[in-house]
Amino acid sequence: MKINYLFVMFFLYMFLSIFIGIGFAVLMPVVIPIPGSFLQMFYIASIAAGVALGLLNYFLFFGFVRRCIFHFQTVLTSVRNGDLSARASFQSTGMIGRLNADLNRTIAHLEITKEMAGRDDLTKLPNRAALQQFFQEISEARLPYLLYFIDVDQFKTINDTYGHVTGDRVLQFTAGRIASACFSEQRLYRLGGDEFVIMEITGTKNGKSTQLTQSRIDQQLRVPYTDGENTFTITVSVGTYESLNQQEDFAAVLHKADQAMYKNKRQKHKNILPLSE
Repeated sequence: MKINYLFVMFFLYMFLSIFIGIGFAVLMPVVIPIPGSFLQMFYIASIAAGVALGLLNYFLFFGFVRRCIFHFQTVLTSVRNGDLSARASFQSTGMIGRLNADLNRTIAHLEITKEMAGRDDLTKLPNRAALQQFFQEISEARLPYLLYFIDVDQFKTINDTYGHVTGDRVLQFTAGRIASACFSEQRLYRLGGDEFVIMEITGTKNGKSTQLTQSRIDQQLRVPYTDGENTFTITVSVGTYESLNQQEDFAAVLHKADQAMYKNKRQKHKNILPLSE
């Protein structure tokens, strides 16, 4: 059975106010003599004053509780809508202060959890889930975008030759070099394995050409990878896909960009030099 505690508090306030009014009416004549002709009126006035005071206290209590609930509901609505930067802002001690602090700690924990869930453990880049969420947002908004599908050349050979520990370090190194090549309006993601994706919203004055972006990536990767024992140059193959104001399927777009990347890989295959120590 559900209980409406505001109604309970209302009846409690009324009971206490009537009790106080009756007590005041009974005790006051003992302290200050009141003529008998005014005694009945005094009793009624005392009880009425007690009820009025009780109503005033109840409505003050009701207004404060309503304000607190409305504030916390606003914060929670923002969180449900995906805004994990929302925080309760009551500057208070006691019970309200603890509730405020507990709510903010819970939201901060959710924010950290969401950030970790959307980030790749190895490279610390946003992962496939984060890419898919961003893709969904810009696709629903029908924003034009450019997607770069990047694959590390000969990565299986690197793993087979130097081991998976070195392979992981190569991925970290490659992620850092590609990130250095990106412009501020471009977002870099690790799709999985040795595959990375750059997303860029186009159609603005700041849009960069694909040739310029690929040139910057190649330039950054001219710096050879070295771990003290092994030194070699890393190359990547890049496929691009451009969308113009249309809502598309995430998997289909990745497939098209992947096909463009493999076309680029096949064209340059004969020119890929063996890994050099």
